[in-house]
Amino acid sequence: MQNALVDLPDSLWLQHHFAHHANPREKTVRLVRQGVLHRLKRGLYVRARSADDIVTRCRAANRIYGPSYVSFVYALAWYGLIPEHAAHITSATLSKGRKKRYDTPAGSFFYQDVPAAAYPHGVTLMGDAPDRFLMACPEKALCDELYRASGVRSIKGIEALLFEDLRLDLDEFRQLDRKILRDLSAYYHTSTLKVFGKFLQRRRHA
Repeated sequence: MQNALVDLPDSLWLQHHFAHHANPREKTVRLVRQGVLHRLKRGLYVRARSADDIVTRCRAANRIYGPSYVSFVYALAWYGLIPEHAAHITSATLSKGRKKRYDTPAGSFFYQDVPAAAYPHGVTLMGDAPDRFLMACPEKALCDELYRASGVRSIKGIEALLFEDLRLDLDEFRQLDRKILRDLSAYYHTSTLKVFGKFLQRRRHA
């Protein structure tokens, strides 16, 4: 019966799955005590043997706090744009008004707003059904990360941010779609993204 568990069951799924038990809720509690399930938050669980799976963790990120999609440094590392391994999953949220962090048996999950105008653009479904999750495309992940870096007002500052602070891989950066980057950067209305747009324009004519 335990093998029939899905990777990310919620309370409703478990109640239905264990409907033949006298007390479905107690069955869930017992599985948590036995280490078969881990509790991610109230009403959401992960199967223990799947807790370290990358796709399962990204799917969990979408469900723990939403609406959200995986982005920022985790997505940049996923696409090979930065050399560092991102241990924690970082996600963009809409109109939450504050940063959020969840520490769970499947790892830590970080959430931060991006502007409402920017939120729906450049987000794609990753993985194969039914194990899909929302993640920023490479260009969107970079723009989201630049949104977090306030106050950059010069081309030199942008270059330092991109290639010294973030340590973007230059070859991978050159593979990004410049038009998508320019279009996305216009949605944020921050000095950093405005300068980034100018930086892209300059490189196009270089």
